[in-house]
Amino acid sequence: MASVALTSLSATMKLEFLQPNNPRVSLDDEASISINSLFEKISSLQASVQEKSGGGPATRDLEMKIRDFALEAEDRIEIQLSNFLLAKNAEDQQKASQQLFQILQEAAENAAELLKLSSSISKEAVKNESEGPMIPWIKHSPVMLEGGTMVGRRRDHMQIVDKLVRDDDWAFEFKVITILGMTGIGKTTLATSVYNDPILTSYFHVRGWVTMSGKYNKSQMLHDLLWTLTKEANIPDDDDVAARQVYNFLRGKRFLIVLDNLCNTQAWYDIRGCLPDEDDNGSRVVQTTTHLRSDYFYSNRNFGEEYCPPSFYVHHMPLLNQEESWDLFCNNPFLEQHMAPKFEKIKSQVVEKCDGLPHSILVVAKRLSKCDNIQEEWKKVEKEIELLGVLDKRALTLTYHQLPQHLKVCFLYFGVFPKRSAIKVKLLIRLWIDEGFIEPLENKGLENQAYEYLKELIDRSLVLIDKWSFGGKIKNCRMHSAFHCFCVREAQKEGILCALNTQQLPLGSFSMFANSCRWLSFYTHKFDYYVLLKTNNPRSIFFFQEDAEIFVSFKLLRVLAFVPSSFLQRVPTCLQDLIFLRYLSVSEWFEGLEYVVSTNRNLQTLVVSSKESKLEAPPPLHLPCTIWESPQLQHLELDKSYVIDPPSMDKDNMQTLSWVCPTHCRTRVYCRFPNIKILKIFVSGSNPIILDNIECLERLERLTISISLGHVVTLPKSSVFPSQLKKLSLNGINLSERDLTVIGMLPRLEVLKLKNVFHGKVWEVKERGFRNLEFLLLEDKTLKQWRAGQYSFWYLEHLVLRFCCSLEKIPHIMKGIYPLKSIELQQCCPSVVTSAEDIRRSKRETRDGIFEIKIS
Repeated sequence: MASVALTSLSATMKLEFLQPNNPRVSLDDEASISINSLFEKISSLQASVQEKSGGGPATRDLEMKIRDFALEAEDRIEIQLSNFLLAKNAEDQQKASQQLFQILQEAAENAAELLKLSSSISKEAVKNESEGPMIPWIKHSPVMLEGGTMVGRRRDHMQIVDKLVRDDDWAFEFKVITILGMTGIGKTTLATSVYNDPILTSYFHVRGWVTMSGKYNKSQMLHDLLWTLTKEANIPDDDDVAARQVYNFLRGKRFLIVLDNLCNTQAWYDIRGCLPDEDDNGSRVVQTTTHLRSDYFYSNRNFGEEYCPPSFYVHHMPLLNQEESWDLFCNNPFLEQHMAPKFEKIKSQVVEKCDGLPHSILVVAKRLSKCDNIQEEWKKVEKEIELLGVLDKRALTLTYHQLPQHLKVCFLYFGVFPKRSAIKVKLLIRLWIDEGFIEPLENKGLENQAYEYLKELIDRSLVLIDKWSFGGKIKNCRMHSAFHCFCVREAQKEGILCALNTQQLPLGSFSMFANSCRWLSFYTHKFDYYVLLKTNNPRSIFFFQEDAEIFVSFKLLRVLAFVPSSFLQRVPTCLQDLIFLRYLSVSEWFEGLEYVVSTNRNLQTLVVSSKESKLEAPPPLHLPCTIWESPQLQHLELDKSYVIDPPSMDKDNMQTLSWVCPTHCRTRVYCRFPNIKILKIFVSGSNPIILDNIECLERLERLTISISLGHVVTLPKSSVFPSQLKKLSLNGINLSERDLTVIGMLPRLEVLKLKNVFHGKVWEVKERGFRNLEFLLLEDKTLKQWRAGQYSFWYLEHLVLRFCCSLEKIPHIMKGIYPLKSIELQQCCPSVVTSAEDIRRSKRETRDGIFEIKIS
């Protein structure tokens, strides 16, 4: 992958040579010129690769040459930089320095040659290479039940029909409905079932259907649209005349136009210009697409009329659940009804491997319907699904090549995670940043920029949302198994990724894979392996499996994720080679880590956890203060098993801090972290503790304070919380009525979790308290009464009550809170359940939307 290799090399250059106030190598003017020249040429090569991506043999050959150059250049630069940093005397250091600058000059010269080669491949040649027809996705005929509703999509079908003909809010407006979903999820099939619904055939005066299955051609699109509307063969050659003819034919009529597989912005502009919207008669457009783009929603009219943007509704197509998946398997055109019971033994396996994707289910059903031995054939099909997926590889490759340069590497990176696994967005974003994938933009932090990258992949239906946070952001995401197969294959064949299942390989055979990739990941799977003849020094290692007895060169490692301490302890003499680490998460602290952490000037993230134990926890281990010496450290997460003294210097880069803090909760300590955004404090100790004010943390957005059982901690009398606080979680702290009032007035507080914090048995919320709160969790066995003043909790969406066995009822004001969507009750008294049911009845009577109660 030329894009991955160039991104990695660019990030290394910026981190090692172009950061102000952090030079690891002294630079003279000549060296600075060489470094800047190389960096500029790398940027030019990145632009060239993006421009020529997806071309024919000449451009693919160029990409391979650029990839090999970038990988080799980065290896040589970092190896020589390592020699410089580990030199034992001034003479060796001087020699390594000279060789390093020679390598940089050679790399700049090689990059210049590649740029010349790139420019020699003319734009016209690239155009000719890439002008072949786009590969349409393989589609199956719609699978329908009696009455014309597709299998497993009754609810989706009715929702769209309602939006088309029964939506009172949009009854007479011109409206566009987008059916959005990943490839193979059944967008076309759903649109077909809606298009042929008898309700719509009688409601609309005229209907038309256009499928964008090849390279976009405006004349062809207008021809198809006119034919499907008029059924006349004589179509004008002039595009403007044809567009006007479409416009005149539709004007004054209530029409439904379906645009299937819309994947081109210009296509939307052209079609939008043909459609009249001034009649206010309820005309509709339905479009199916994998890519949600805002520029589909807005365009200028071509005929001079004043333009009013139409109303838009996006229907996100979910994957099928287990019941729907099996229903589709048993009701497909390839399987006779009497055969369905024969497949019951493999039901759970089929449902799991197909992962709710209708295309996968139909492919499997077609294969199994033709076999005599179901078990044997299923083993073959299962292996093919796990190894190759079921989607058209050529079409997936085209989709990948259409990604912008910055998204390609982020997309492939999902291959390092196990298939079907939920991925914490916070973790993913930190890894992307530490790997150097994120380009900072003006007035936007790296975390926000990385989150935008993730949302763009989601909008393109390449990544799925697994779980939302209660603050309205994506908490967990995942990649569908069909796309995961493509990611792993694409990254493996280029030597970027090697995914090892150590439980399936003979002991001692790991090393042949360990040095064949940049990303080495240990997890359970059934993939084949790509053994490369060329050595490729690993940069990142991920442990999703138990520790494997494998030797890997530490010299160039930059990411060690979820690593068992035993892996590092086996080779203590190699720890001194870990001088390029940017991300380290380790299962347990051991003595040798002090050297690793304190000497890594690039370390940005350090996470130290401990093994869970059912026995009483030992006293926290005191970690060395040398941890603070890493100048780039931004995220430090220590669990309750570790304690560290505060730094003696300001840590301006620190954004996340999680630590045990028995005596350090003082204003003068937290002033050392002026830019911190996330703070988690574990408090333990035998003596009563008063926490100092933390209002000095002006940028703090999330605060968690957790008190060990049996300890007494209170806030000071003049307690004030940071005004930017969005999420607050308090556990075991004594809160007075005044404290709760102060919290209730925080202007940006969206999420509040209160566990065993109430000083008394009554909670009186003042008028307009907690006005912007969206999520509230209460966990308290002693709280008896909860009263809320007018206009309090005005934007509350979710309420969770746990172990509130003394609480009499939920405040009646909750009946009038329109945004409230759910109440979750766990081990609460019957009267609380009764008041929750009363709120649900009130919601039904006022039609306040969907509302649910979860009781356990």
